[in-house]
Amino acid sequence: MPTMPGTFRPRGMPTRQEQSRDYDRRRGSASERGYDHRWTKASIGYRRSHPLCVGCEAVGRVTATEVVDHVVPHKGDSRLFWHRDNWQSACGWHHDVVKQRLELMWQRGEIEAADLHLSSAVAMRVTRDLDPSI
Repeated sequence: MPTMPGTFRPRGMPTRQEQSRDYDRRRGSASERGYDHRWTKASIGYRRSHPLCVGCEAVGRVTATEVVDHVVPHKGDSRLFWHRDNWQSACGWHHDVVKQRLELMWQRGEIEAADLHLSSAVAMRVTRDLDPSI
């Protein structure tokens, strides 16, 4: 039975696992980024008031909120972190998959900050592209 060739990695280049550990070290822990007991309490209250994922609702699905997402990434700005108008309810998939795709597009200048809302036309298109069953 033929074996698969190894993955090419230039000498001295860190592995993906090493790159991931380095990124996490630079990024800081969740509590260092503001996700502490105060955030947990605020997040629970927000999810009670907004029990459905806005991204799923936008495409006709009903899915419970799992995460309170910051529409515009706060990058350590505590004012933006705590600004409730910058919060949106999301299921895990919309937060971990769709929103990450939107943030990359935003960082590259392809979309506007308003398009980071999971109910935006751009977000709905990305949702449908990633899940054609919708």
